[in-house]
Amino acid sequence: MPLHDSFYSRLVGGLKIALPLAALVLLSTLFLFSRDRETNSAIPYSRVDLRERIKEGVVNRPHFSGASRNGDLITFVADEAKPDPDQNTKAIAKDLSARIDLVSGTRITFAAQTALLDTEDGDAYLTGGVIVTSSTGYNVQTDALRTSMQEVAAESDGQVTGTGPAGKIDAGKMVLTSDSETGDAHLLFTNRVKLVYQP
Repeated sequence: MPLHDSFYSRLVGGLKIALPLAALVLLSTLFLFSRDRETNSAIPYSRVDLRERIKEGVVNRPHFSGASRNGDLITFVADEAKPDPDQNTKAIAKDLSARIDLVSGTRITFAAQTALLDTEDGDAYLTGGVIVTSSTGYNVQTDALRTSMQEVAAESDGQVTGTGPAGKIDAGKMVLTSDSETGDAHLLFTNRVKLVYQP
């Protein structure tokens, strides 16, 4: 009987050492294999592709966001952008969309095929068919528009056409401003404004 108890106690003592060591070996091999797999799959592009992207300077889905002095949230997103070869403070963006969330609750959006972003002056020049919409019911199109990336301010280069709560609008120019006291946005149409009232 004492011999059996001695063997049993030695067996339990040995297992207490052997089993944790075996578990440690298994866990270490799992971590080694998983780390090796992550390293191999962490590079979605080939080295040649990465070199070409760095050389071209193309950035996919760039995102610019900030707030005006009044607390309005301003966001610019493009499909891609690359540095202007002539001026290093500017970038050329494609398929740009912008959103302004005013503190008053109004939302204004811009969409354009191309845009020139000036990081030094903090403005953007949108071209290639610009669409301006607002949550108050305005939908306006123009060829080119200059807008601030820091404040609620925009101005069309020329003719604008669109619709609003009162009806169809045609004008030679459109200016977007905001009231510093109330935070409300104002769309001002000037230069031979034509309004076709639709009750």
